[in-house]
Amino acid sequence: MNVPNTNRWCRYLAVACGVLGGLLSAVMPGPASAAAVPSAAPPAGDLWATFGHNQAHSGTSSDTAIAASTAPGLAKRWSASLNSTIAQPSPAVAYSAKLSETLVYDVTYTGVVSAFSAATGALVWHRSVGSNVASSPAVYHGTVYFGTINGTLEALNAATGAVRCTFTLPVIAPATKPGRLISSPVVGSVDGTGPTVFIGDAGTQESSNGGHFWAITGAGNTAGGCQRKWMYNNWPNKGATGTLTGVWDEPALAQNSGGAWEVVFGTSNPDQSVYALSAVKGSRLWRFHTLNNGPDEDVGAGPTIGLPGSNGFGDGVVYIDGKDGIEYALDLRTGKKFWSFTLGPGTGAANGVSEAALTGNTLVVCYAATVFALNATTGAMIWKATPGGTIHASPAVSGPSADRVLFVGDLNGIEYGLNMQTGARVFAAVTSGKFEASAAVAAGRLYFTSGGTFYAYAPS
Repeated sequence: MNVPNTNRWCRYLAVACGVLGGLLSAVMPGPASAAAVPSAAPPAGDLWATFGHNQAHSGTSSDTAIAASTAPGLAKRWSASLNSTIAQPSPAVAYSAKLSETLVYDVTYTGVVSAFSAATGALVWHRSVGSNVASSPAVYHGTVYFGTINGTLEALNAATGAVRCTFTLPVIAPATKPGRLISSPVVGSVDGTGPTVFIGDAGTQESSNGGHFWAITGAGNTAGGCQRKWMYNNWPNKGATGTLTGVWDEPALAQNSGGAWEVVFGTSNPDQSVYALSAVKGSRLWRFHTLNNGPDEDVGAGPTIGLPGSNGFGDGVVYIDGKDGIEYALDLRTGKKFWSFTLGPGTGAANGVSEAALTGNTLVVCYAATVFALNATTGAMIWKATPGGTIHASPAVSGPSADRVLFVGDLNGIEYGLNMQTGARVFAAVTSGKFEASAAVAAGRLYFTSGGTFYAYAPS
């Protein structure tokens, strides 16, 4: 049986573990006004509007307030209940021009989307979408996007929670229902028509994994919102029950050295490969097959992209790992392997599901219970650390270049901060849950979810 990225899949298995009570399906205003902290312009500091921070999934904020030197003084500023004890998708942080304030967004597995004031934690709005959700939200041009287990892409007004549009995946034979959207979307404007949402589905069931990859128009696109642009499922592994592969991980989006937009993602077994497609046409640009040690070695961690010219790579570079226990550096334009680094033995267990973060010439990635810092150009190890238990979350990095800190949580319910120079622990926050979701750093605050509670930390 395939074991996908548990950052999302554990919620699918846990549907019977928690029921959201007392929340209505309509938009409900919070106890405090959404404009409680008005300002004329976005606040100073970086934001974190999508999984992995940005379209390229750098995992690194340009915010300098939270650094290795200030992390020991981090203290909880506010916390809020998400009314669900099931592990949550990762948060997004974005500025609302309509409300003149920064909001933080998260979604529970039980399908309730919440928007909080980043400054105070006051609930601005929440909405139930009537489906289980494992997809982390992405905020783009005033719209919140995420997928559902029922196979719908939801687009909500980021300021109010009102539905802007919904796209339901078509039923494609031999399936009898839409595929599950467990992947988190990436959104961008790639062809002059307005926003396009890119997301993969994992098929309808474990036995077939007959999944696809989709490009869907976003709200405000000239073709109309939530319309199919193209679909890709030309996987090489075919059988009587379907295409026998699917997409669990979060796609990344970037322009290559030729100026063309590429969307990059990995696939589940038995394909176990990395793909780059034309973001405009959906045609395949290249495919890289990862090491096949066994039948269950999905590429369950999303790609991290170094843009063209960075760290000596003229074409740009894709960093990606999977359950084969190997971190790869691939040419963004051709898929050629530059280097690889063995993180662990490779196994059917969900050890290789943490997406890497790229900061300067250092790549940090987690495998099992170990955090590795690698030279992004050569793949040589700089340091490794074992802060605590098994890690499924992806690292988040912030701080000035000589004083950076990375944050990552483990399954024991502890969020750690490590000095990026040495790997030494500089922060730890103990919670009552466990960390499947990744943290975000934005506008001088650290945000994370654990055990159904949303936390905001800031320096003293």
